[in-house]
Amino acid sequence: MEFRQERQIPAGRIVGNAVLAVAAGALMPVIGLLQISLLVPVLMLSGILAARLWARAGMIPAGLMIATTAASAFWLMGLQVALMLLLAACLPAAAVMALAARREPFFRQLKTAIIAYAAGLVAATLIAYAVFGGGMVARFVNLLRAEYDRMPDAAMQPLVEWINAMLAVRGGEGLSPMTVEGFRAQLNGVLDLMQRTYAQALPGALISGAVLSGMLTPLWCNWTMARQGLATNESFVGMSGWYLPPRITFGALTLWLAGMILMYGGYASGATVYLTIGQVTGAIFAVQALCALDRRMLRADRNLGRRRALIGLLAVLALLFRSLGTVLCYIGAASALFGSHGAVSMWMKKRQDGNSDRDDSDE
Repeated sequence: MEFRQERQIPAGRIVGNAVLAVAAGALMPVIGLLQISLLVPVLMLSGILAARLWARAGMIPAGLMIATTAASAFWLMGLQVALMLLLAACLPAAAVMALAARREPFFRQLKTAIIAYAAGLVAATLIAYAVFGGGMVARFVNLLRAEYDRMPDAAMQPLVEWINAMLAVRGGEGLSPMTVEGFRAQLNGVLDLMQRTYAQALPGALISGAVLSGMLTPLWCNWTMARQGLATNESFVGMSGWYLPPRITFGALTLWLAGMILMYGGYASGATVYLTIGQVTGAIFAVQALCALDRRMLRADRNLGRRRALIGLLAVLALLFRSLGTVLCYIGAASALFGSHGAVSMWMKKRQDGNSDRDDSDE
């Protein structure tokens, strides 16, 4: 595997990015747990940032990013989790770096990245099942439950008093005040609900995160190279040039419909399958919506900085607020079907071209 940079990288840039890599790598396990706790698509940020650092300042910051991430995961959670992070995030990023170094066509990089992140996630999941068994979600929730049970009443009392103050402000003076014992009972109920929710929603959060990571890694890496004059017209294509192929559009919609049938048909694990498919297809169509928006802004002569800021802001908000993500999903599905390169639009165009050919031959 050869990584080459056709430039002299300033020492200051290498040092600055190396410091950033160490700081970010140390936080990666904590950020990963935060993503899981929010049940948003779990982006493989260590791989995404490693590829970007390589494109920006070479192998030293990228290597430090990977090494620090693995060391932090090992120190906080053990060898198995460190190995899972390397497989799910860092090795796919290495594949992207290798392709970007050879200036491979962008969409080949994109396809390879998605496959690599999906394969890494499968490998990490196999390790998790081998080590922890099938009750991974239950173990995670039980760890949280144990931490809360160890908290003394004095530590919880300020939170209980704040809840009572909020109830009074909202007109709940007639209600019995919350006690620490009552708060613990309600907290256990919330953890039970969290366990059921996690078991259904976590697979979709992981898979959709792998798909998005496979898109973001080559995009950010090659965009960084393009800004330095190291990319070609083939090796980097901005989001305004992305179009969802008709086969993927029809395939995603078919899978979504099949998941709905399984859920409402009362099949075992139907809800989990539906939520997983919904999150993956939602992520794909949300990206399609952002690409369509980028094309519209480009046609309106919006400058690159404004386009990038708006697309980035919408992407972050869609990850944090499910309602916005759902709206983007519907817009993206409509664009993928009826846009200028949409599946239905292209099919109708082919039919019209076919009819015109037959008319010409009859004449």
